[in-house]
Formats: sequence, C-alpha cells, structure tokens
Amino acid sequence: MRVEKDLPVKLADGTVILVDHLSPVGPGPAARVVVWIRSPYGRVVLRGLAKRFTQAGAHVLMEAVRGTDGSGGTFDGAHYDPADAADVAAWLRGQSWFPGVIVTWGISAIGYAGVVPAVVGVPEWRLAVLQDSCLSLRPVVYPGGAFAAKTMFGFLAAYDLAVRRPGVGVVRGMIASVRAARKATKVLTLLPLDTADTRLVGYPVDAWQQWLTHEHADEYWQELDLSPHVDAMPPLVHLASGWYDPCLSTTLAAYETLRAAGKRVRLVIGPWYHGRGATDAAYRADVDAWIAAAADPTLTDPTASGGAPIRVHIGGVDEWRDLPDWPVPGTTTAAWHLHPDGRLTTAPVPDGSPPRHYTYDPTQPTPAVGGAMENFDGAAGAKDNRRLEARSDVLTYTSEPLAADLETIGPVTATITIQATADHVDVFVRVCDVHPDGRSINICDGIRRLDTLADNAARTVTVDLAGLAHKFLRGHQLRIQVSSGAHPRFARNTGTGQPLATASELRAVDVQIGHPSRILLPVLP
Repeated sequence: MRVEKDLPVKLADGTVILVDHLSPVGPGPAARVVVWIRSPYGRVVLRGLAKRFTQAGAHVLMEAVRGTDGSGGTFDGAHYDPADAADVAAWLRGQSWFPGVIVTWGISAIGYAGVVPAVVGVPEWRLAVLQDSCLSLRPVVYPGGAFAAKTMFGFLAAYDLAVRRPGVGVVRGMIASVRAARKATKVLTLLPLDTADTRLVGYPVDAWQQWLTHEHADEYWQELDLSPHVDAMPPLVHLASGWYDPCLSTTLAAYETLRAAGKRVRLVIGPWYHGRGATDAAYRADVDAWIAAAADPTLTDPTASGGAPIRVHIGGVDEWRDLPDWPVPGTTTAAWHLHPDGRLTTAPVPDGSPPRHYTYDPTQPTPAVGGAMENFDGAAGAKDNRRLEARSDVLTYTSEPLAADLETIGPVTATITIQATADHVDVFVRVCDVHPDGRSINICDGIRRLDTLADNAARTVTVDLAGLAHKFLRGHQLRIQVSSGAHPRFARNTGTGQPLATASELRAVDVQIGHPSRILLPVLP
C-alpha cells in the first residue's frame, strides 16, 4: 500500500486535524470504497489492521480525532463533535481519489466514533462495521447501574498514549495496557475513586471524572446516546461481539434497534473477550465480504448470498451456528428456581421456605473471576470458579447432573428476591457449567445496583445477564451464583450511598436471598 501521512484537514471552527491516506496498489473486490477509521487511540497502532483493506482494493482514511495524535483541539475522552465528521466527509468528497462509497470501521471507542456521522448524515455512507462497540455509552460504563471500573480504567492508559504521547507503536501501547490491567485491583481498591486516574497516568482525565460524577442516568448520557439517529445510519451494518465482551449487551441492543429501523444487519458473536475477534481469520473474512458487497451498488442484501444474518459460537461443544434472528424463533423459556438448600430445579420453591444469608464486606470485596473484561492481564473469559464459590459471601445453587444435553441460545434474565440491612447493595448473578470433574466454568453473568432497599424490606429485582449460546452436556450440572460484587471489574458498592466519586466510608451489609428467585434460560426445541 501507499501511505500519505499527516494530511491536514481544516475543520469549520479553524481547528486542523491530521489524517493518513492508505491507498491500494491494485484493484480488488473492495474497489470503489474508502474505509474511514475515526480513532481516539492514534493511527500507528491501526496501520496493520488497515493494511488488509488496501489489499482488497479499498482506500483507507485514518483520522486522528481532535485533541489526539497530533490533531488540534481538545478531547475529553467521550464526546465526538458531529460537525467534525461532516467536515471530514466534505474533505473526502474533494479528493481526486475518493471512490464515492464510504465504509466506517472500528473496534470499541473507534466503532462508537464511527457512528457519530449519523448525527449529521453522510449520503455516501453504505456500510458501518462495529466490533465490540455500542450506540449508547451508558450501558457500557454503568451496566446494571454499577460502574465498570476495570474496563474504564483500561481506557485511561490508551487515552494517555493517544493524547499525551501521539505516534506510540503497538508494542509500547500493549505494554502500557498490561501495566494498567495489573495495577487495576490495587489502584481501584484505594478510595476515593476520583483520584484513580491521577494515580495511574499522573493527571485527572476529564472522561473519568465525568463518568464518576454522572453515576445516575441524566442529560450527560443522553448526549452520548446515538441510537436516536439510527435512521441516518447506512443501509448495511456489520456487528460483532464476544460472549465475554463488556459490549455484548449493547451489541445485542444495537441489532434489535437497527433491524427495527429497516437496516440489513449481520451479527457475529464469538467465544471472545474485548477486541479478540479482530485476530480471528473467519471473522475478518466475514467483514471483508461485507465491505466487498458495499462496493457493489447492485447488492442490497449481502445476507441473501451469504446465509443467515446471525452466526454465533456454541459453548460446551465448540461449534458455530447460523441463526435466522435474535432471539431465535421458537425458543422457549425454562425457569430454574433457587432453593434454600442450594438446589437448582425447575420445581418452584414451596411457600414459607427460609431465605439464605451472606454478609458482603466492601473492605474485603467479592473478587471478579473471569467474565467480560479487557484481557491484558489474562483475567477475562471462562475461568474455573471453584475458589470463588468457596467464599462465604457467594451463594451457589446447583442442579442434579443433566440426563440429556441442554442447548440454550438467547437472552438470559434472573429475578431475585433480596433483603439487606442497608439501602445500597449490588446483586451479581452468574451462570456456570459444572463439569463432571468439578470445574465450575462461568458462561454469562450480570449485575444490578440497588439503592432503594429501605427499612430492610424484601424486594424482587430483575438482573440482565445479556445472553448465551451454550450446550450443557449430559452429566454436567447447571450452577447459579448469587453475590454482591465482582471487584474490580465493577466498582464495589460501599454500602453507604455516598457519591461514587468521593466515597471513602465502607459499610458491611447483611443480605438475604429469598423467594421467589429464579433464572430464566432460553431453550431450543
């Protein structure tokens, strides 16, 4: 490929940002397309990923958003001015090499920045590729109302590189991210949290401060919600996530929103943690096929020639499955009830059954074991949960060994009846696959932050566990965990109700899990 570096683009307010133009050396299936990558993380680290687009014949425009990687202006870590996208699109139209069709591509925050053009409308935009990303930031930052501390902490290291040390290479970027992940537990255990950014990168980061300050849904988050502009997104959208990715629930929500808006949507979900799908050859080929389709103005529905719109990985058997929709038509919901003796059965709990108890102590918070996180320190994904389940602050409910395979694909929710000695407490629910050798492997989970448990009254709450595609094999057991935290993946609940940013007091909470409490699993016929 040919690379033109640091091309200046003057925005309407006079700010000059920098872009790189990568051009193909020959024609290919993606000819007549420019892949537009809007990055807050710099351009050098993405050049290797972008090279494959030029190999397919596409032009690539890598934009350093304002305030990053040498571009003028300031970047607060969350807001992307829609006017900037309009100005860059106008600059594109004036280039002699502009092929006339735009594809946006991005992982995580890069993907979110790539959706911002929908606010202003770009008529040449034909395909959006979003991996591990979202249309709305709040469900990623505050899933279930709990602050996703470790995921957002990892963002700080990448932000620091892009804003303070532009042009950093891949190796230096990875080293910084690994160091941040290893320091997360120690730094995020110290209070208050509004100094954690300074303790990591040496200065306050505006996005971190804003996220902590706006712990409740308000106008700040409404401004960062791009879903009202979905009608102006391109006719083709390619979505991807992983079963252990913190953006899974937002990707599933985006699928439903885009389908309702009449878009042609491809959805791929793999056995991945955040960003892992980018190295999967089959996934990359899938994306490349959609980019090639975007170059063909006669092809309005790539799924018509490529099979079903959804492809997911089935855990437990390491298989891939094509699906017609999400949720899968014909799926039934099976209720598994949490009994006071620790059993998990499809039979309801008898009236008058006693609750189970545990004490959540935020000075010794329930740790995070696996699950949906960044994986720079190897902590994400499927892990053996036996040591976690041996803790006194984790309740487990286990089925008998299954007499036949149980295939579950679709959304998962739990309804939990809870009492507590404080108004403020979290409910963390996890589904595990218990193998015959005793290993308890986490499949999916979810959290709900509560602040209205006044007068120690019992309350039944719903916890969203996103979804799963897993076959529990004959002889295995289903297990449900109930606890009140997963630190530092989620910022611990202090039990005091003090503001998240400045809280310094910690209070232990006695918790009762009563009845009815159950998990709702989607079961294929």
